[in-house]
Amino acid sequence: MNKLQSLDRLREIAAAEKEKGRKVVLANGCFDLIHVGHVRYLREARSRGEVLILALNSDASVRRLKGPGRPVLSQEERVEILSSFSSVDHIVLFDEPNVEQVLLALRPDVHAKGSDYAPDTVPERETTKKIGAQTAIAGGPKVRNTSDIIGRIASGESEFLIVRLSSLGDIIHALPAFSALRRCRPEAHISWAVEPRGGEILRLVPGLDRIIVLKKRGWRKSLMPVRGKGLIALDFQGLIKSGLIALLSGAGRRIGFSRTNLREPLAGVFYNQTAAPFPEFRHVIEKNLHLLSCLGIRETDFDFPLAVPASLSERVRGLLRPLGYDDGRQLILCNVGAAWPSKRWPPERWAGVLRCLKSGGRFPLVLWGNDGEKRLAEEAGRASGVPVSPFFDVVEILALIKESRLVLSGDTFALQAACALGVPVVGLFGPTTPGRNGPFRGKDAAAFHELPCSHCYRRACPEPECMRLITPEEVVVLAEARLAEAPRV
Repeated sequence: MNKLQSLDRLREIAAAEKEKGRKVVLANGCFDLIHVGHVRYLREARSRGEVLILALNSDASVRRLKGPGRPVLSQEERVEILSSFSSVDHIVLFDEPNVEQVLLALRPDVHAKGSDYAPDTVPERETTKKIGAQTAIAGGPKVRNTSDIIGRIASGESEFLIVRLSSLGDIIHALPAFSALRRCRPEAHISWAVEPRGGEILRLVPGLDRIIVLKKRGWRKSLMPVRGKGLIALDFQGLIKSGLIALLSGAGRRIGFSRTNLREPLAGVFYNQTAAPFPEFRHVIEKNLHLLSCLGIRETDFDFPLAVPASLSERVRGLLRPLGYDDGRQLILCNVGAAWPSKRWPPERWAGVLRCLKSGGRFPLVLWGNDGEKRLAEEAGRASGVPVSPFFDVVEILALIKESRLVLSGDTFALQAACALGVPVVGLFGPTTPGRNGPFRGKDAAAFHELPCSHCYRRACPEPECMRLITPEEVVVLAEARLAEAPRV
């Protein structure tokens, strides 16, 4: 039985009970991880009257009071558990840091507080007096503390291995999960297994204790520094290869996604704990954060711990100056490449956009990442008269993006990095889904045309109509709108 009521409905219920001469008691709290102290508190609070109303802090309220990683149990779970208590008659959720507004609305006869308070330290004591109610301390000596319980549980979780080997954009998308793990397990030792190019990104991530760079051979030897039964491995990749690496680490707990969320379902044989199924239409960053629910961590912040050194930014600016760039011009990056052929937009379309973005104090630049992309970039550059970037390594690209006023890109590393660094973006999407892989800030934009074959995630396509439908005019409109909205730097 769910005993949750709205505040307005409870106002009516409380008034009717008092008219019958029944004493109404209000208890309140977070009840984050329900234990015997909570049971005793509610039982004694109920004994102070005939009707007990429990005001329960909402998830948002608990998070503000207790910090990241809290509550352990969601408000829906807490309501369901507490509804089963015979001592509780009704439940109401509240978002505020205290229950003054609930007291004023319900005007109970008794306000019962736990034994961690004294009558003169109750935050709402003046409001209780104002409505003519009594303050009562209930529950007896405090025998349990939720934070202590969580601390004792977490103390056994002292070493973690993140497995996210590639690609570069997917490593960016896993950073918020690392950040949440670090916030909620501040004393833990966290390692990350990654392929060589991704290791370049991770060297810019503060708070990461060890980077384990895995080459084509010798995985077990590379993993020796972290091997052990006390290790917890978190596989954010969902491949047979990444699952095998989790197994080779010797981790006692190997956590992965539900079989329905794995890119290669056979990877599931390497896990001994899996997260609940997750809807694939939601953003992949949310999916990564969801994996932490196996550790009791429920975080929603998209926090990207990337520290790009000022010296690196200065080096990048120096490499651009021979091309005509100076600090007074607005750097606009057009990233023409993508690892999947199906994600690439034709060079002549890019040239049309580049020609339109040359006006004023802007400095458009064609960005590329490998030899194949360089040919596309040079073709777009010749057709538009816009300079093509020199070769930049991975960390230099991060510094370059950080310097930019706007980034235009397909669904690839440059787009993910720009989103992580807070740089305005316009994404060009064809076979992949913008809502799952694309920009997540409200003002950022994505050019995308829904087709019957959309969301196919095919790496190659003989007829990429989804990309052909995107026009230069459409992209220019989105770019100009984003430039107009974005703060000037």
